[in-house]
Amino acid sequence: MHDALFKALASSPEVAADILRPLLDPAVAAAIDWSTLELMPGEFVDETLRTTRADLVFRVRMYGREGFVFALLEHQSTPDALMPFRVLVYIVGIWRAWLKDQSDAGVTVSRLPPVIPVVVHNGLHPWSAPVDLAGVIDLPPELAALRPYLPDLTLLLDDLAATDDDRIEAQHHVALTIATLLALKYGHGDIDPVVDRLGHHIGLASAQPGGLEAIHHVLYYLDERTESPASTRRLLDRLPPDAKEVYMTVAQQHRNEGREEGREEGREEGREEGRVEERAEMLVNLFRQRFGDLAPRHIERIRRADAATRDRWVAGVFTAASLDDLLA
Repeated sequence: MHDALFKALASSPEVAADILRPLLDPAVAAAIDWSTLELMPGEFVDETLRTTRADLVFRVRMYGREGFVFALLEHQSTPDALMPFRVLVYIVGIWRAWLKDQSDAGVTVSRLPPVIPVVVHNGLHPWSAPVDLAGVIDLPPELAALRPYLPDLTLLLDDLAATDDDRIEAQHHVALTIATLLALKYGHGDIDPVVDRLGHHIGLASAQPGGLEAIHHVLYYLDERTESPASTRRLLDRLPPDAKEVYMTVAQQHRNEGREEGREEGREEGREEGRVEERAEMLVNLFRQRFGDLAPRHIERIRRADAATRDRWVAGVFTAASLDDLLA
């Protein structure tokens, strides 16, 4: 669920830029042409390098040259001690994909574009593992002379668990970014300390063009993760009517899913086909609300899709430009 929220909202160039800009040295941030920030397709990195973490690759022009930003969401309760190595593997994958693109285009290159490694951490506790490759390599003092010959890399770490809420608000300028980061930070069950801030920024985000569709992901995440009914009621009280209606729709969706799961446990195997058809019809109705009338070929595709494909469609329904893009 962390992955779906991060990917859905960080895929927006405006939100992605608002997340990334404060992490960079001001001179570097000023030299990047943020209007060129472009999310690369998932297949840009070799599938063998992909994990269950939410990882995104952006192409951007910096200092007049092409470069990349690799952004990864790390939400383990215990920080990954080998994270700098894992990110290095990802970066090598990005370079390999870029080199293949250049080769396919008939371009000969002798240098690699820079890749900025960003890790957003929203675990229960502050990050305590190494943030550079030197901290991962077991090099005793007696072999310190080898240091210049070993690879090195330092992560740009956005440690939400160690970042004060006031600082999150001060560093970012897009309401949807702030709402997303606060949701990720407190999305371990207790949002009570941040209900007022969440309600304020979700309300501001919902008033922006396309805002209601965007906050759907935040509200879906919060409704799934929040354990306190009192906190939920307080959050609802702080939302404008349109945003409150989205929240109520999300909550009803979760209740339907919960009842469906309960029914699945008690039904005989032979009734599974009926449940699959019911979920397919729910998707058809959802896509009609988002994209208008569906062609027969779209309806047939939805009905024949497996569960994993349907989950992917639900995660992207409010960010896809068209139904064909979503189903591609």
